[in-house]
This record gives sequence, structure tokens and C-alpha cells, in this order.
Amino acid sequence: MKKKLVCVMLTSLGFCAAHAQSSLTLYGRVAADLDFVNHVATSDGSKNLFRFGSNQYGASFLGLLGKEDIGGGTKVVFNLENMFLAGTGQTIGDAYWNRYAYVGLSNDTYGSLWAGRAMVLSDATEWYLDPFVAQQTSVLNFSRYRGTGQAVNALTYNSPEMHGLSFRVQNGFGNTAGNFKASRTFSASVQYSLGGFTGYGLYDERRDANGNFSGLYSNSREYMAGATYQLQAWKFYAGYQQLVSSGSDTVADPTNTVGATRATQEWVGVSYQFDPALQLQAAWYHTNVNHGGGTANLAAIGATYNLSKRTFIYVVVASMFNGANAAFPVETQDSPPEQGHNQQGSYIGIMHMF
Repeated sequence: MKKKLVCVMLTSLGFCAAHAQSSLTLYGRVAADLDFVNHVATSDGSKNLFRFGSNQYGASFLGLLGKEDIGGGTKVVFNLENMFLAGTGQTIGDAYWNRYAYVGLSNDTYGSLWAGRAMVLSDATEWYLDPFVAQQTSVLNFSRYRGTGQAVNALTYNSPEMHGLSFRVQNGFGNTAGNFKASRTFSASVQYSLGGFTGYGLYDERRDANGNFSGLYSNSREYMAGATYQLQAWKFYAGYQQLVSSGSDTVADPTNTVGATRATQEWVGVSYQFDPALQLQAAWYHTNVNHGGGTANLAAIGATYNLSKRTFIYVVVASMFNGANAAFPVETQDSPPEQGHNQQGSYIGIMHMF
């Protein structure tokens, strides 16, 4: 029945497969919430905002995952995944398959190689290092969403785990004649686990259409390191991130009005599994931006409660404390306060996965 449903969907989208895959899975999730943010800067002064939210915990998505065993421990794999907003049903971004659209090979011994659109490696690293798993209130607030996004025209290699060690490498081709660096992305990440300890490291670079690092929160270099430690029901988190753009090429924009070339973020957090259904989270995040870009601190507490194996309720309450020159929002990329003003926010919602 599941395969028939998938075939109907593919046909309606203009795709037609002559042969069935050995394994084809339809999966996804849907999230919706109510959201409140105060002290939002508007043309008419500071205002409060109460709204329907569609992606405060994370965007809804629909995906297809396929595998075909071709023998010798090797499989042909593909993944198509689309993000959307539950409130409006609208697709997010500039493409229909806006998270994943790749085909590749996977081998039990040698790892996997994907060819096509995929999430950037920093997205997964921040998810692992953040007790709020890169929600709208999370480590992403201070990178202005720099830590997430997609690599296009990309090759992504994922190593197998070797005695607790694994790594990933990703290159996104700019496809520009005469300039290999133009619009190119490149990143590499490493993970090592021993007992309850897991350490992470990441290097990521994104270049503009000229091949330069011209935007602190867009086209720049990103360095990240951190660790988690699981101690029975407790899990502890610590992370460090630095964004660096070129001093000679950096262009001021609405997110970087002073033309800053360096921003650092540090954070610590903890989660506690109170019982099989209830988990509590808390974290403190800090940022410092050079050239007078300012400093800010973010405090957040939250909880998730499992209604079933596939459905949970979430709640987050947070406060952003901006220095005199900063205007970071309490929720990522959204409804910022006036410069130097603090901001509080909270949301409560439901997530169903299938």
C-alpha cells in the first residue's frame, strides 16, 4: 500500500519509474505552534507580536528515501526531501526538493557518496551540539542562520564509523566558467565517541559570486568545536563557533551594518530525561562581534513531552540580552528588537513524525 501511494505521488509530480526500488520509504513530519515575541522593532516603535508559528521547533518536511541492493554490500541510494510551512502549506526556499535531492552509492565498509543537493554539514553539527537542536531559539540566533542551509551541485562523502571515529566531506561546485571559487562551498566535519563522551569539529566555507568571503553571516568561513557528555539521565553540552569574513572584501548589510569581519559564539547547556516521556532543556549562549558590532547573551529553557512514539509537544521560553550596539532577535532571523534593547519570546506547539 505504501509503495502504491508513493507511485501515485510521483506520477502526480511528473515522475515515472519503470522499475520498483528494492526499498522505498515515504517519511516526514508536521509541526505547528503558537508564538509570542515582545519588543519587536517596527516603523511605529516597539510592538509585541502574537502569531501562529510553523517552524519554531523546525520546519515541516516530506521525503522519499530509496535504496537498491546491487550486491557486495553496496546499495544505490537516493533522497528527495521538501520543507514547507504547515500554517500556509508553502514550500520554503527556491526549490521544490529544498533539503535533499541526491543520488549515490552506499557501502557497508567504505561509507557513502551522494551527488546532488544536501544539507550543509554544519547543520548536523549544530544539531548535535545544541540542547535545543537548532530550533528558532538556539545557537542559530547568533550566527543569523549561517549554520544551516543547503549545498547545491554538491558531492558529499560520509565515512563509516571506525572505532568511534567518523568524518564527512562536502564540496558544492559553483559552476562558473573561469572561476572555480565563485559561489563554491566546502566543508569537513569529524566526530569521535568514547563512552558517554562525543566530540565534534567542523570547518565550513561559503564564497560569493566572485569567489570572495564578503559577508560575515553569509559568505564566510566557519569554525566550530564542541562536545557532549551523557551521564545517565543528564546530557551536557558545550560549543564554540567563529565566523570570519575577509577584511578587504566584507560588505556591510542589514545584518552587519558596521562591516564586522569576525563573530564568536560560545554556549553551554544541559538536558535531563525526567522520564521516558518528559525531557527538560536549558542553555546559555554568548556572542561577541568585532568592529563595534556588539555583544549579546541568550538564556533559554524548554521541555518536550512525548504523547506517543511519533508525536510530542514542545515549549520554549527565552530572553535575549543585547549590548548597546547589538540587535539580535530572541528567535532566529525574525522580528528583531531595536538596537540595544532586550527581547523575550516563548512558543508552544506540537510535532508529529511519520
